[in-house]
Amino acid sequence: MKVYMSNIEQINSFADMEKSLSVLDKVRFDKFASKTRKLQFLLSRKIVKNATGETVKLCENGAPAIKSGYISIAHKDNFVLVAISDSRVGIDIENIAVNRDFFGQSDLLGLPKTNDKKTFYKNFVRYEAEFKFGDNATKAHKYFYEMNNYLICICTEKQNDDIKFVLSDVPAVRFVNAE
Repeated sequence: MKVYMSNIEQINSFADMEKSLSVLDKVRFDKFASKTRKLQFLLSRKIVKNATGETVKLCENGAPAIKSGYISIAHKDNFVLVAISDSRVGIDIENIAVNRDFFGQSDLLGLPKTNDKKTFYKNFVRYEAEFKFGDNATKAHKYFYEMNNYLICICTEKQNDDIKFVLSDVPAVRFVNAE
């Protein structure tokens, strides 16, 4: 499995990337209000195209898909991650420096209730990655990585999956924990 990671600050030609969108992606793109979200969307599509030569299609449930395997897309702030695998995968990233009502958010999402920031974010990225993974996600293997103030969870069918990060001018990823 490869996880492609990039930063929207690297986008030089917004207009050229927008021109390369499919008709359906252009419709989705036009609905995004913020420039950051538009850039995240463009970059995710460019990463998939460069890595696989394919364009992203959407499943009936709205999940991204490609013909040659499985993908999952995550974005937070300036970062975009795309996991590409030959088996089901889910990925999420969160900025763990952000303070929230951790207890209230835990309760709202049905997560174990906690006021501890690290515990909340670990539960939250796992929850999001499992959601993207789909059915039987609780039986999937979860891998956690930390990059500065960001926590990443990858949910995969294969235990000890050989996860390779393909980084493009982003800080080094440091292994934190695996379950």
